[in-house]
Amino acid sequence: MKSKQLLLRIICLLIAFTLCIGLFAGCEKDEEAVEKDDEVTLTDEERFDKMMDEMFADWVSDDSLSMNYFLANPEAMGIERPEATFGEVITPELIQQAKEETKEISDFIDSIQYESLRSDQKVVYEILERSIALSDVLERKEDYSYYIGYIRPLNGLQVQLPILLAEFNFYTVDDIDRYLDLLGDTMRYFNDIIEFERERSRRGFFMSEANVDSVIEQVESYLEDRENNLLITVFNDRIDNYEGLSSEQREQYKQRNTEQVLGNVLPAYDNLLEAMKELRGVGARQDGIATLPDGSEYAHAYLRLRVGTDRSVKDLEDLLEQWVNEIWMDIMGTLYSNEQIFEKLINDELGQIAEGTPKTFISALQKSIAADFPPIDTTNLTVLEVHESLQEHTSPAFYLAPAVDRFNDNVVYINPSDIDDNLFLFTVLAHESYPGHMYQTVYFLQQSPHPVRVTLSNTGYSEGWATYSEMRSYFLTTLDDVEAGLMWNFRLFDLLIQSYVDYGVNVLGWNIGDVRRVLSDFNITDSTVVESIFNMVTGVPLNSLYYSIGYIEMLTMLEEAQRAMGSNFKLLDFHRYILDFGSAPYPIISAHMNAEIMADPSTALAPAA
Repeated sequence: MKSKQLLLRIICLLIAFTLCIGLFAGCEKDEEAVEKDDEVTLTDEERFDKMMDEMFADWVSDDSLSMNYFLANPEAMGIERPEATFGEVITPELIQQAKEETKEISDFIDSIQYESLRSDQKVVYEILERSIALSDVLERKEDYSYYIGYIRPLNGLQVQLPILLAEFNFYTVDDIDRYLDLLGDTMRYFNDIIEFERERSRRGFFMSEANVDSVIEQVESYLEDRENNLLITVFNDRIDNYEGLSSEQREQYKQRNTEQVLGNVLPAYDNLLEAMKELRGVGARQDGIATLPDGSEYAHAYLRLRVGTDRSVKDLEDLLEQWVNEIWMDIMGTLYSNEQIFEKLINDELGQIAEGTPKTFISALQKSIAADFPPIDTTNLTVLEVHESLQEHTSPAFYLAPAVDRFNDNVVYINPSDIDDNLFLFTVLAHESYPGHMYQTVYFLQQSPHPVRVTLSNTGYSEGWATYSEMRSYFLTTLDDVEAGLMWNFRLFDLLIQSYVDYGVNVLGWNIGDVRRVLSDFNITDSTVVESIFNMVTGVPLNSLYYSIGYIEMLTMLEEAQRAMGSNFKLLDFHRYILDFGSAPYPIISAHMNAEIMADPSTALAPAA
């Protein structure tokens, strides 16, 4: 999972952006009037460049974490650093402000002649145009902004924040001071989030008791050993290894940090814990988003925005049903037609590969993908383990994307409590490193795109690519193709069955009884397992669909290119095209790719001369 952006906005389009509007008064021109006159003299291409610069600057300046993670040297881009803050939490006032900002962006887009733009600008134009259209649905009701909360099992802010703070970049000594100042904003930020969650409760949109219990367990585990909290131990290690500090400075920084963590951060978590206990069972929704007012419409629009698909509600339902049934039949067919495979299953010997470490597996992946994936420059990749206090409620692995102006330093986290065999470790690393998230991110940034593309990134593209990369990695092991295919189908079926339930619950309105009936068709009848899946898709709604639908859309584009190009198709060229295009909704990528293929199948997708 890509966890770098902490402050995921409920409506992803709504990036702070204000157009410059000047007023002419008499014979004298003030500064705003001069800007307005300058705007009139600019070409559409120049105006669009200016807009992209301002959009990125506003977005990255929204909070101190975003600034630190996405820019190492904002001053070089003429961007001012914000005050030490985690940013603002959604309120009715911010919702209204977001609508006004969307309208301004829409008006600006309407004033631009698409054909006058460069090819890279046209992609941004198309992404914005599509997002604005979807925002008409997502902004229709104020309630929509409260359907999904900040606090969630698995990937809620309460889990992400300690990891993001532990990885706060200390590019200079000033960054250490900024970090310590930021810790001082934790109590304010958490209190605002608690008020947001209380408002969700008042409106009847709060988490179920089971999901609140999961959050309570997470927070209690995190608070267990206060004096040895990861924000203390990790910070102390980093300060000890930070060059250029005197012994006295090191001790002062350690003391300041300890005081902030014990006096501000952990008390903020204490408040959150008490609020979760207070809100448990109050204003809770027991089922999915679809059961909320116009929830199905909201969920489908949200999916289209985040996944980057334009398939209808019925098409997506049919697609998921078809895939889950086909993969199930493939699994059964392989097991019952291959005696050797069936014996391995009985003896618990399936998917056995040689032992390895993250370092050796990553090295093997780098070498294995060389023939079918374009090269990237040498980059630094550090693999860390999730802190023990967070392991029980964290994903098996995740990647922290680098700053756009310093993308050679990359970090992947693995959760040892969730990774119990070598094949899983190998394929998880493929998802997160080569040729997955890390490789895709670094490759695109090495093309020097406008940084606004980072702000407009599409989760379905990034997770679709990483899941596709994970699939290919099964066939890069020592397993034969039959066993590799079966092991991938096991993994894919797990993802698809959860996604099918996720979609059914949050878009179609299934209840727990419907989920039981659907899962029983696949011999999943254990009540604990059924309830666990149901709680996951209600607690982290639509999350699994970024991976499954993203993967299916990626594979669909591959198959379309193969059919259209025939003998001219080369897998390396396809991969290069997808990577060069960068994160975007699938309909936009597909339209550009098909136009190239139709123009000349013999040269389509090939690198530029």
